[in-house]
Order: sequence, then structure tokens, then C-alpha cells
Amino acid sequence: MKPLTAAWQATLDDYPTELAVSRDGAVVAAGTASGKLQVFDASAGDLLHTLDAHAGGVLALAFGRNALASAGQDGHARLWDVKSGTATAALPGGSGWASHLQWTPDGKRLATAAGKNVKLWNEQGAAIQQWTASAGINGLAFNAVGGLLAATAGAEVLLWRCADGGLDRRLKWVSTLINTHWSPDGKVLAAGSIDKSVHFWRAGAWLDSKMGGYAKKPQVLAWSADSKFLATTGEDAIIVWNFSGKGPEGSKPMQLLHHLRAPDVLTAHPKKPLLLSGSPDKTIVLWDLKAGEAPQGQATLAAAVSALAFHPSLAMAYACDAEGTLSAFWIDP
Repeated sequence: MKPLTAAWQATLDDYPTELAVSRDGAVVAAGTASGKLQVFDASAGDLLHTLDAHAGGVLALAFGRNALASAGQDGHARLWDVKSGTATAALPGGSGWASHLQWTPDGKRLATAAGKNVKLWNEQGAAIQQWTASAGINGLAFNAVGGLLAATAGAEVLLWRCADGGLDRRLKWVSTLINTHWSPDGKVLAAGSIDKSVHFWRAGAWLDSKMGGYAKKPQVLAWSADSKFLATTGEDAIIVWNFSGKGPEGSKPMQLLHHLRAPDVLTAHPKKPLLLSGSPDKTIVLWDLKAGEAPQGQATLAAAVSALAFHPSLAMAYACDAEGTLSAFWIDP
């Protein structure tokens, strides 16, 4: 394993809460606990904009086709033109913090969640649909074509149809679900649970299954771009389930063990079978999921890792640490 080579570094104004790279790879955006949104040139690291985004702190960031969406403790989501550094729309959440954002895979529609309320918007910030769950929303995920929106609320996943706003189905579990992630091919919907398991449903027949035995709640899930691997936290090692062939039932997962403390930040590359993990031990580790359990690269930050992201086309990755530093690294798996 070789060390990751530093490309550039920048100092943020406060604790980094969110990190996102634009779909074209032009810019990287970091949100902080102060509510600031800082936008950098993704390859050179030049600071392009510092924006007052959300009083109380930024809670979510996501790039669509043409706009950056942010959400925060002020109860609003906002759309930004990152070229000019201006807000193009304010999207009221309804109640509570605006804590979740999800664009459709084509980047044309945005779902936001605040408290029990979920709203669907177009790229210009016009409302399309609105739903209310019986419990607070813990996660949002679109299927591969963007026609179904999944939202975890309490011990169930609600599937809403985006075209007519109707409830397609409820997927129930016995314990509270804390996130939801649809595989990129749309065939499997997975969710971590407070019962220390990962529950998943197979779309179409909606057959469900469970992968249990975790030491802690699997707070973070990350699908590989080809939908063959699901990486999860909840153990000292990263647990990776293989969904190719007959799937993970009855199989032994891959265990990626290298961090000195349990990893709690994961991100998967949008096109390649690469995974980046971060830990309170201040390290980030690069993995090639098709290469097995051996780490491919490592870097050490100044403090605990708070956020990670991959560049979509350059061999580059980004990491934020708890002291407010954004670092870019060259990766060569």
C-alpha cells in the first residue's frame, strides 16, 4: 500500500459537515457548522465563493445537473448557481431542520426532507409534490429511473410515486430504520436499523432479507457504482456484502480492516469500484472492492475525518477533518 499524494489543501471557516463534488467535476463544495458554504475549483483548489447558506449550520449538500442544493438548520433548502455564487431559489421545509436532500439520477428533480415533511421540486425550485410521514424522515433515495422516492420513517420505508404523488407501498420492519440507499441499478433497497442489522428489499417482488450480527448500528451505507457491493459501517472493519449472483444471503462478507478505530465515514466512487473510508483515528483509506481486502492507499489528516468525496473523472479524492481542513489527494489504485 502506498500513501496518497497531496494535491492541495484549504482551510474552512468551521467544522465541516458536508462535502460534494459537481457532476462535471468542476467544483467541490464544503458546508460547515457555521452555516457557510465554500466552493473551490476542484482540480486547483482555488476558493471561488464563500456563501452564507444556512443559519445554524449546513446539514446536507447535493449537486444536480445544473445546481447545487443545500439544506440546513434554518428549515430551508436552497438552490445555488456555483458559477455566479448566487442563490436561485429558497425551498421551505415545512417544519424542523431541513436534513436530507436527494436528486433524481438525471439531476432534474430534487427531494427534500424536514421533520416529517418531504417535498419534490424541479430544477428551478418549483414545488411538484408534497408528502407527510407519520414519523421523522431518516433518509431519502430515488430508484434508478427517478420514478419512485423511498423515505425511511420510523420502522418503515414509504415508496411514493413522483408522477402522481401516490403511495406505492409501505415496506415495514420491526425496528426503526436510520437510513435508506437504493442500489444504482434500482434492484435493491437497503436500510440500516437500530437493531444492529441491515435490512433490504428486492424491487419488483419486494422480497426482504436481513444481514445482522453487527456490533453497532450501521449508520453509513455505500453502494458501489455497479451495484455489486454494499459497504457498511457498524463494526471495527468495514463490512462489504456481495450482491452479484444469488446475493449475500448465507454468504460471508468481505471485511476491510485497517483503521485503528472503527470507520464512520464512507463514500463510493460514482463510476469505479472504489471506496474511501475515514475514521476518528485521523486516517483515510482507499479500497478497490474488486481487488479484495487489501487497502490500496492511505493518508493521515490533522484530526478525525468528517467528510469524504471522489472526483467523478480525475484520479482525485477529497477529505475534511474536524479541525476545518479540506484536503485533496491524488489516487492511483
